[in-house]
Amino acid sequence: MFNQRSSDGAYLTIPLRESFFTDRFTPIEIVECFKDRFAYLLESRDQGSWARYSFIGIDPFAFVKKGDEEFVLNDVNGEALARASHLRELFENAMAYLKVQPIDSPLPFTGGAVGCIAYDAISDFDKVPRHDNHDLCMPAYHFVFCKTIIAFDHYEQKITVIHFAMLHDARDEEQKEIELEKAKISIKNIVHMLQTNKPDSQVNPWPEASHSKDIDQIKWRSTMAKSEFVEKVKRIKQYIASGDVFQTVLSHRIEIDLPVTSWDLYRTLRVTNPSPYLFYLKCGDFEVVGSSPERIVKVQGNDIEIHPIAGTRPRGQNQKEDDQLAQDLLEDEKERAEHMMLVDLARNDAGKVSDFGSVKVPKLMAVERFSQVMHLVSIVSGTMRRDCHPVDAFTAAFPAGTLSGAPKIRAMEIIHELEPTARGFYGGAVGYFGFDGSVDTCITIRTFSCKGNKAYIQAGAGIVADSDPELEWEETFNKARALIKTVERAEKLFRRAGEVHHV
Repeated sequence: MFNQRSSDGAYLTIPLRESFFTDRFTPIEIVECFKDRFAYLLESRDQGSWARYSFIGIDPFAFVKKGDEEFVLNDVNGEALARASHLRELFENAMAYLKVQPIDSPLPFTGGAVGCIAYDAISDFDKVPRHDNHDLCMPAYHFVFCKTIIAFDHYEQKITVIHFAMLHDARDEEQKEIELEKAKISIKNIVHMLQTNKPDSQVNPWPEASHSKDIDQIKWRSTMAKSEFVEKVKRIKQYIASGDVFQTVLSHRIEIDLPVTSWDLYRTLRVTNPSPYLFYLKCGDFEVVGSSPERIVKVQGNDIEIHPIAGTRPRGQNQKEDDQLAQDLLEDEKERAEHMMLVDLARNDAGKVSDFGSVKVPKLMAVERFSQVMHLVSIVSGTMRRDCHPVDAFTAAFPAGTLSGAPKIRAMEIIHELEPTARGFYGGAVGYFGFDGSVDTCITIRTFSCKGNKAYIQAGAGIVADSDPELEWEETFNKARALIKTVERAEKLFRRAGEVHHV
């Protein structure tokens, strides 16, 4: 999405900006200052260069939805502002309508579309069958544009407020000046509120140890019985033996009764499972809450980055054990082979939209340590071709091979055949498409889709030629266990303490 002027050379969406230093607020407290106006929170809470900013969106003014035949940009009253048959075209038309004035800022995100895309949206980009069973009744796309972005810089303890003046209804220059003055008053009110108010509610002190119930004692329901999963693993191994695929990710969904609000669930998740990509999205009658370690694609200027992650070990109890586990991971031939397969997939995806010869692998199979686990991580980079749009870079890499398999199209056909329901947001994407053309998206894993008093999680296993069906079933629950325990811990912290919070 690139900034465009109107036909008379004027911009119609004008950013205003104010910054100030503070040590009084956390992003959680900022959200609770604007409960009725809040739309999303994007954070990064882990060691390393990713963990600098939190972004809070308030005052939504437009939404991206997908109907049966077309994408639509609607205002808050449901009036269509732009239409298109393809996601790229929709964002181009949205920018043509909005006519956003550029803003010079060191922030990686200064406004644009924030939201989520379901795994099943792949049918809009590739020749993959669309699943018939969408039993959760959630849309394939939900993106929101907000009038106000509050950026929290954790390194400098600085808050930057960006507020957009919307001049589309102004009939002349005098009315434009009036709207600009209104916007200046609005941003000053927001800054004043941040500088003078402090929420009453405080997060309970975290227990020194989590005495979580065993997974078998927590009520859950899966879309697939163990025996069914085992038989489907065997079926995938037959496909592998016949040369159809090298790997396919088979998953199943788990439904959990949610004893707390989705907001309190997020507050717990960001502490118990901090990751490079943390997100809380309000999407009408449902919320998407997650903690993802893996980027799908990032676009900054003409630079493209994909971060394949594959290969996992738990963190050690001390530095010596941690280093031993890291070395074991680096020497595991099976983990290395699976990782290289995903690196090759990422190189192929980047190559679809990059200048010839520009695709590189600047980092290969480095051990990255996260809060609970360590992974093998690589970086694949490229230079985007001039005839490509940032949305093209996203669709080239979507969905991630980590959640589909290789070759990607055939693996997705097998997933469609064997999984009983549409995946929804599992294996899809969460992130932003900025007004300035920047894109940053992560894989929707370690994520809750919350609707009413239910939370839905999904976990899968990458099936290869020597997979043990019983162990693959156990792997899915090893992945799900941390999320299930997060629900139980949230209940202890909030519901039992009588401190349930809504936003």
